[in-house]
Amino acid sequence: MTTYQVRLINTDRDLDQTISVPEDEYIWDVADEAGIKLPAGCLQGECSVCVAKIIDGKVDQSEQKFFSPKELAQGYTVTCVGYPRSDCTLETHQEPKLYQNSLYHSDK
Repeated sequence: MTTYQVRLINTDRDLDQTISVPEDEYIWDVADEAGIKLPAGCLQGECSVCVAKIIDGKVDQSEQKFFSPKELAQGYTVTCVGYPRSDCTLETHQEPKLYQNSLYHSDK
């Protein structure tokens, strides 16, 4: 089984941590196990609370049910059902930037 290095960054939150995520585990779950508090809502890929922007690398998010093709093309992913497919860097806590009027605005 392949394990990838996933760097989670957010300068507004002084977050810059790298975790090892096996290819068959969700990024959010491994971050949570490592004590990294990422925002969460449904944990099923059906909302935007855990949205991150892919800065570098690849994420399989075939299980997500929320994003439009345009948002996917812009590099957004939900970490709750995202599997790494390469070493990658994700900018976390992006829901407030992506959706200014989101119902799920999360400051957690």
